Amino acid sequence: MTRRRVSAASERWQIVLDVAARSSYSGLEGKPRACVLVRASRKCDVRKPRSPPGWGDDELTKFWDAARSNQLGTFVRKKPVFNPLVNIDRQFVEISKRWTNPQNELAALLFLRCHSALRTAAGHAAAGQAAESYVMCRSALEFAAYALHISRNPALGAVWLNRHDDPKSLEAAKNAFSHRKVAATVVAVNKHAGERFDELYQRTIDFGGHPNERSVTSNMSMIKEPGRRTMMIVFLHEDGPALDAALKNAAQCGLCSLEILQGVFNALFELLGVNAQMLELRKGL
Repeated sequence: MTRRRVSAASERWQIVLDVAARSSYSGLEGKPRACVLVRASRKCDVRKPRSPPGWGDDELTKFWDAARSNQLGTFVRKKPVFNPLVNIDRQFVEISKRWTNPQNELAALLFLRCHSALRTAAGHAAAGQAAESYVMCRSALEFAAYALHISRNPALGAVWLNRHDDPKSLEAAKNAFSHRKVAATVVAVNKHAGERFDELYQRTIDFGGHPNERSVTSNMSMIKEPGRRTMMIVFLHEDGPALDAALKNAAQCGLCSLEILQGVFNALFELLGVNAQMLELRKGL
C-alpha cells in the first residue's frame, strides 16, 4: 500500500423551495414543497493541493492522502472501467439540474440520496476501498428502490415519514419497507431491472453490505512462513481484479438505480434523453 498527497473538494445539492406549493404528505404538512433542485458547490484546485499545517502527521490523514492518490491513479490509468461511472453520474446531474416541481417530493429526495451514495461508492472503488464501495452500492440501490416503492404506493409516504413517531409506527414502516416487498415492486414495474436489482443487491450483501465471509476474505492476503502465518487485511487495493470488480460493480449498480428510478420519472428521463443513454451504457456493462 502506498501513501501520497491529497486534496479535497466538497459539494452538496440543495432544494429551492416554492412556498406557494404545499406537500401532499401529512408529515410535511405546512411546509413548502420542493420546487427546483440546484447544485451548490465549493471547489478547490486538485492540481495544486495545499494541505493545512499538521495534515499528514497522523495515520488517518495519511490514509486519506493515499486514498485520494489512488483515485487520481484510477482516473488516469483505468479509463475503460472509470468512464462508465462518469457517464452514469452525468445522467443523475442532468436530471437534477433541470428538475422543477417533482410530482413526488419524497421520491425526488430519495433520488438525490441515491446519487450521493453512488458518488461515494465510486469514490471508494476508485480509491481501492473495495469492501466499502459495496456498502454504498447497496445503499444506492435501496434509495432508488424506496423511491419507486413510495411512488407506486403513495400511502407509504406517510408511513415512511412517521417511522419514528412511536413503536407502532416503527413496526409499520419495517413491515411496509421489507426487502421482499420493495423488491416485489421493482420486479412488478420492470422485470429485467428487478432481476438485475436482486443479483446486484445480493452481491453487495456478500462483498461488504453485510460483514459476510467474502467481505473479509476477498480483501485480505496471507503469507505462510515456517512456523508462522501472517494474515493481512487490505484497506486500499492496488491495481488488479478487486479494483476492477469494485469499479464495474459501482457502474452496474448506478445503471440499475437509474433503471429503477425510470419507473418514477420516465417522462423526464425521456425528455432529457436519459433513456437512450441508458441503452448505450448497458452495452458495456
